[in-house]
Amino acid sequence: MQRKRLSTAYAFAGLSCAGLVAVVLGSFLPWFRSGGVLRDSYETAALAGHFTLGAGTFVEVALRSWIAVPLLSAGCVVAYALRLFRTAATFTAVLAIFVGTVALVTAVQGSEAQGYIGVATGGPWTSSAGAITALIGAIGTAVTNPGRNRTTQISKNR
Repeated sequence: MQRKRLSTAYAFAGLSCAGLVAVVLGSFLPWFRSGGVLRDSYETAALAGHFTLGAGTFVEVALRSWIAVPLLSAGCVVAYALRLFRTAATFTAVLAIFVGTVALVTAVQGSEAQGYIGVATGGPWTSSAGAITALIGAIGTAVTNPGRNRTTQISKNR
């Protein structure tokens, strides 16, 4: 039973890592178009910050912290690789909720926009799908992970 539970935790951790990879790949896909120019999420965040859209609000904090998405995703993958399942799952869930919310709102808002300037929905939809996958993997990892203390106690009782 213990091995099955641990292998399930590994499977969910792998699912979570795959979702994080999709989040990062989606963040480099086009998010904004103006004429013939397509911009990724980092260029879009820099433009929005330059024009002080959402100054003094949560949006400003989100724009300034967006650049850390690849680094935080890599940190979560490393934590999974080091078998720090609960820590990795917690940080992955927070990151997935943040990125998924921004990406989903962007994708939904831009899905109806037609014209010269608008949202290119390929990047936001990819990041949204990756965030949902990462969140499912993080929740599954947190639920199925037996933990180090419990594993030690079980092996001592045998």
